[in-house]
Amino acid sequence: MRLVLFLVFSQCFTFAQNLSDDIRYLALGDSYTIGASVAEEKRWPNQFIDSLQNLGYNIEKNDIIATSGWTTTSLLAAMDAAELDNDYNLISILIGVNNFYQRRPVELYLEELPKIIDSALVLSNQDTNAIFMVTIPDYGYSTFGEPNQESISIQTDLYNNIKDSIAKEYGIPVYNITEISRGGLEDPELVASDGLHPSAKQYDLWVDLILDQMLPGISLNTEKLNEPLLFNLTRNGSIFQLEPQIQGELVITDVKGSIVHQSPIYDGKTISFELPNGAFVLNVISGSTRVSRKIIAK
Repeated sequence: MRLVLFLVFSQCFTFAQNLSDDIRYLALGDSYTIGASVAEEKRWPNQFIDSLQNLGYNIEKNDIIATSGWTTTSLLAAMDAAELDNDYNLISILIGVNNFYQRRPVELYLEELPKIIDSALVLSNQDTNAIFMVTIPDYGYSTFGEPNQESISIQTDLYNNIKDSIAKEYGIPVYNITEISRGGLEDPELVASDGLHPSAKQYDLWVDLILDQMLPGISLNTEKLNEPLLFNLTRNGSIFQLEPQIQGELVITDVKGSIVHQSPIYDGKTISFELPNGAFVLNVISGSTRVSRKIIAK
């Protein structure tokens, strides 16, 4: 069984969220969620949903409530005004950078972040498994923020520690993308053309990290679906057939990471296998390439 370590500052956790096959997603946030300075399809929530869809999940809803410059106060007001249905089963929260950028008192964040979580729980019918938070990226590692990097990083860590503490009270996960953002000066491609916000490349790395920890056993640092297809998968009832175009290894795990099937694969040689009812992750491994797909057996 593969264990995924989740690092939040000074502590370590292991966890996985149990996702429904049919996803009704809501992203809550500010410029980092609406994807300032990147194309709409490159926003991290859009890349996140695209990746879930590629893994076999059915996306029923994909909504975003976010605007550049929003504080926790702005987000709460927008959630109240939106009159949303209470049927979401996956909700992300990324908010806080504008609270300290606009010099709002830290006590406001301590007061309003729990209110945002409470409102999100209403929208998910009190399902804490549906909620997750993402840490605030460090814009001190952008050309815009570099002159004030030290103070920005201190504020980023302060607010992220508050977020982590509140999340523990609710029992919801926090995915730490902050260290990825701190590569922005070493790798300018991680920063958008405005010199401030994350680029599409950085958002792609966020999604890889989030899904790798959210769904143990799946690694998305692999072939993208617009590259040449390495295998074809068909099914007839509970019987699956894999037609590979490479040589390597087939490894199938359950959603907890336990191996349920493992066999070598050879180019052009069809492999048949049967699975019980449930959700599984199919991994085709060839050298340094790994392609993972979620499959449902019913």
